[in-house]
Amino acid sequence: MGVNNYNKNHLRLPVLWGLLHGINDWVAGYMLASFAIRNDSKDAMLMLIVYAIIGFGGQLPVGMWLDSSRSFKSFSKASLILLLVSLVTWCINPYAGIVVAGFSSAFVHVTGGAVCLEASDNRVGPLGLFTAPGVLGLALGTVSSSLSAFWLLVPGLSVLLISVFLFRQKNSIVFHAAQPAKPLLDGHDWIMLGILLTVTLRSLVYDIIQQVGQHWQQGLLVIGISAFLGKIIGGFVADKIGWKTWVYITLPLAFVLLQFGRDNIYMLGFGIACLQSSVPISLLLMRQSLPQYPGVSSAMVLGVGIALAGLPLYVIDHGHFVDGWFGVVGFVAALVLIGIVFLVLRKLAMRRIS
Repeated sequence: MGVNNYNKNHLRLPVLWGLLHGINDWVAGYMLASFAIRNDSKDAMLMLIVYAIIGFGGQLPVGMWLDSSRSFKSFSKASLILLLVSLVTWCINPYAGIVVAGFSSAFVHVTGGAVCLEASDNRVGPLGLFTAPGVLGLALGTVSSSLSAFWLLVPGLSVLLISVFLFRQKNSIVFHAAQPAKPLLDGHDWIMLGILLTVTLRSLVYDIIQQVGQHWQQGLLVIGISAFLGKIIGGFVADKIGWKTWVYITLPLAFVLLQFGRDNIYMLGFGIACLQSSVPISLLLMRQSLPQYPGVSSAMVLGVGIALAGLPLYVIDHGHFVDGWFGVVGFVAALVLIGIVFLVLRKLAMRRIS
């Protein structure tokens, strides 16, 4: 079957997990923004850091756990339960609710990413369906932070409805780790390290733009919609014309738009769409290099890259680059550590295959 031929099995699970991904990030955006409105800035920053550590940094251990247990069904149930528990906990204690939401985010991103990698059959389009709703959900949650907690019933009921479709027998999927017939990276492991760095820098630029976008009315919505469309369109077009061709077109275009469109939210939106279209491609390429570890592959792209991207942004904001080299050394050390983890896992994966 050609890479451009899709059937319901390739798209059903990515659509369901994409919806769950969007709901999860809506809940996170709502909780963090609502907490910031009702509490002082120090507490708000503390809970944002706690959420980031658990939700993004926690994805790597969750991915390793998933790859070790190889039980998609158990982790899917855990993701749904944690998301529902976070809604209830938030109504009782917002601090605890954000903590549980962090765990929920780690499980949803890793499990959903791993399931969709298995279901995608080496296609980028289905991965775009999964990754696209995340940023849009985060933006919508942030914008709707002034709503009462009563509105949390909407995502709660939506999660229950999705779970009905998700656990139908025909939607089940089993763990398999067959080596790709034609490796996309031609055996050059160092390219994957470059991809990870690109993902990090991409997310760093995105975070900065996200802050800039707050200076415009509804800027977050424009950015969220742009990222949503970029991932979906980019995924399917990449399958049509090839991911390398697509990247060679969109990355230079994104650079130009982001450089010269700083005063135009719509040019920024187009640039973000081009930039974010690389996310599903990065996810597939990481899996191609770690064929035995779909959970870790998801965590490296959707969790570790974003966590590292937030580090330099935090360091710049607090002046560590001016006062000393602590931030620089910490960031480089984190990159080196992640590179070592990747190389070790890559070596283990090749041993399993051989």
